[in-house]
Amino acid sequence: MGWQRGSWMKWMLMGAVGAMVFSGLGNGIFSSGDRRAPVASTAWAKTSTQEDETYLEDPLAEKTVTVADPLQPINRAFFHFNDKLYFWVLKPTATVYKTLIPTGVRLCVRNAFENLLAPVRIVNNLLQLKFQRSAVELSRFALNSTLGVAGMFDPAEKEFGLKPYDEDFGQTLGHYGVGNGIFVLWPVFGPSTLRDTVGIAGDYLVDPLNYLPWTDYGIMQGTKIVNKTSLSIGQYEDFKASAMDPYVSMRDAYVNYRHKQVQK
Repeated sequence: MGWQRGSWMKWMLMGAVGAMVFSGLGNGIFSSGDRRAPVASTAWAKTSTQEDETYLEDPLAEKTVTVADPLQPINRAFFHFNDKLYFWVLKPTATVYKTLIPTGVRLCVRNAFENLLAPVRIVNNLLQLKFQRSAVELSRFALNSTLGVAGMFDPAEKEFGLKPYDEDFGQTLGHYGVGNGIFVLWPVFGPSTLRDTVGIAGDYLVDPLNYLPWTDYGIMQGTKIVNKTSLSIGQYEDFKASAMDPYVSMRDAYVNYRHKQVQK
């Protein structure tokens, strides 16, 4: 059942990408126009070890990376949908969860889910020929899965000084010169690009959660999303309040942050 669901999702994602490409919307995927100096900071940056304090870029700050957005009317509709989903469903659920579950426990849950994504980081570091970093990620996984009690704690960094090297397949494609293509905002999943959408499909194959039975998968993903949201309540609200056009600010912040990740 897990394999069938994994195959179904893989082909669904590939089909969506293929439809965009063959309709002519994917022109310029190999463009190098976005390979400029990285710009720091967005809502998608890594968080601290305390309550998630994801730093956000000043929406008025100058951007150095742009991306084609021919699907903007559709993207804006999905942005509105995701916005309502956050305020009507996700935020209320996460607020109750936050009230019931202590911060320390929620941080441990977040760490455990991050630890489960180690295969994605290990494989993509290897694909980029970053062998030392891949070895560090493998060591981190072994240490945190054992001494760190299934990844709930991070003795690999705190005791052994092994810092994580986050890489995904979208970054791997960017590492080898694949351009963003066009900007895509997916319902539920949020901001992406044509390149990163292909990257999601690639990472799906090595993410162990995707091979769980449907019921277990739903429980794990639901817990992961609600737990993560509970650690960052208020950030999205502040981001919207400070942006002249939240959609444009989110798009530019995402693209610049992903550019920075590729360049590191």
